[in-house]
Amino acid sequence: MRTKSTRRGLGVGLATVLLLAGVTAFAYGGPAAADANTTTAVSAGPAAYTQAVPTGQPSQYNTPLERCANGVDYPLSGANPILGQPLTTQFTSNVGLSEYVTFSGNQYYGDWQFVFTNTSDEVLSTDCAVLVFRAPSGSDDHSYSSTQAYGHPQEDYLEVPRGDGTSFYIVRLDFHDVPLSQRQVSPGQSFTYEIGGIPSSAITLDQIRDSLAFTADLTLQANQALIEHYGTNRLTN
Repeated sequence: MRTKSTRRGLGVGLATVLLLAGVTAFAYGGPAAADANTTTAVSAGPAAYTQAVPTGQPSQYNTPLERCANGVDYPLSGANPILGQPLTTQFTSNVGLSEYVTFSGNQYYGDWQFVFTNTSDEVLSTDCAVLVFRAPSGSDDHSYSSTQAYGHPQEDYLEVPRGDGTSFYIVRLDFHDVPLSQRQVSPGQSFTYEIGGIPSSAITLDQIRDSLAFTADLTLQANQALIEHYGTNRLTN
């Protein structure tokens, strides 16, 4: 996972973001002072589902537990297929989740956090889950966090610019060298995916929220077909 950009200023944790909610958003103009904005939450996905449990121990790289520990780049020839797909305009998920998006920063630089809560009746493993969404182009910072203990997340990642100030982002969350419990989120608990970059008036917070498609790995197939289809790159740890 990439380290945080030095341009970010003070890091904003989930609790801080909640306290900042309601401050004037960057879209309304004004001086380059810190501000924040938060969408309402939306929900998708079933309350009950079956997710296969991987076998193996941390650092046993030939076992299902570590199926996403190592990765390679999957370069494509020609245009990325996501550019020919219909836009996602409503949050979708194959597991029960709620999601909201918050922005903290100014017109020059800021952070967008996708905050998810497990609304299902199941303990969710986020290992090898794929997130596809639209946001302002040129993100230089990407990270995962959780309200529960978690360890060693990394990513398969790709930005596909649309040419209108926004980009598609394809992310697979990959863990390594930690027990299964540090890859899981219990019912009612939350996890967060965050990107940093320069804001754009080409897309609103609600549109960013509604563009997200979340695909958990339910079969231990690691969502491999998705990341090869979109041609992601493996980021360094």
